Amino acid sequence: MANGLKVAVITIPIVKASITPLSNLINIVSNWADTIFVISGNEFVGVIPCIKAVKKKLKITLIYYNYSLDSFSKIIEFSHLQLKDIVIILRIAREVDLFVFFLGGIELILPILTCKVLNKKVMLLLPGSPSSMSKFRENSFWKLLQIIEKIAFFLSNYIVVYSPSIIREWNLEKHKHKVVITHEHFLDFNRFNIRKSLNKRGNLIGFIGRFIGEKGVLDFLLATMYILKREKDVNFIVCGDGELANWMKDFIRHKKLERYVKLRGWVLHENLPLILNELKLLVLPSYTEGLPNVVLEAMACGTPVLATPVGAIPDIIKDGETGFLLKSNNPKHIADKIIELLNKPELLEKVSKNAYNYVRENFSYEKTLESWRKIIREIEAQK
Repeated sequence: MANGLKVAVITIPIVKASITPLSNLINIVSNWADTIFVISGNEFVGVIPCIKAVKKKLKITLIYYNYSLDSFSKIIEFSHLQLKDIVIILRIAREVDLFVFFLGGIELILPILTCKVLNKKVMLLLPGSPSSMSKFRENSFWKLLQIIEKIAFFLSNYIVVYSPSIIREWNLEKHKHKVVITHEHFLDFNRFNIRKSLNKRGNLIGFIGRFIGEKGVLDFLLATMYILKREKDVNFIVCGDGELANWMKDFIRHKKLERYVKLRGWVLHENLPLILNELKLLVLPSYTEGLPNVVLEAMACGTPVLATPVGAIPDIIKDGETGFLLKSNNPKHIADKIIELLNKPELLEKVSKNAYNYVRENFSYEKTLESWRKIIREIEAQK
């Protein structure tokens, strides 16, 4: 692949869950960029160990952002963040061929507009839809976010999404001419692999992700109560962090679930394969998604995934073949499906093997790099 592009990757200051996708993107971009400017912040320090080999190409600017403010203060803080981004963009614009907005970057409408005024190419890489998440939370700003997204789609040169189904789900049909289907996901199969076969694992059911409403973690917790009324030989582990952590601790204590439900904090990425290799089933009852890394990581560890068919998940999980799909986020339905699957060990074994083979064939570093070649050749041709 030819080199020569100078790229700026811009995100809102990231949380822990964003370390892996941002690390992956930087590693992919390093194959076709001479210089990579990164504008991010907060938990970015966690990215550094994952990009040691490409650090010489990087020019990093970090911005701190306070996520724990009230609504009015957040507006002021977010406006200030955008002004800081604009100042940085103006400083580096002559040295950049392509600005990539990722991980909340679609909300940075003023920096995107600045790039267009400067006649710079803009790529939106969409791991999720901010307006869909805000709508789920009944946030009063979700309609404003929807307008911002539409403006960002109009201004961009390229819109990268994870699967064709997302084009319909996020109403991108009118922008199909600029939509590219690819992703930044790839796995280290030396780390994520099968260490314990499924038939040697206990009936441990897990949730791994952010403790926020749109991830369906509360529905998962409620489902544990339905399961334990019918089955006692089942245990649960819930790993992650987020705004619902204290509520979840109180719920587990109030419902006297401590014996069966273990609430873990955030799991370091290097320790994740150990947990995944103990699970009989990973459950992700999300309301909105792009493509969660943990789905692929579980599959690589031979752990069947039960998830809602949102975002790119139905393109990866074929029900009964490479995983299992929920019909709804209803806790009773989740519970019924988990019990049904625990009583079908042969089906779980089949799916475990299929999922393992699928991710190894489709989510290697080389395969992901190949998926970017067409768009990069087009960008280079237009320099």
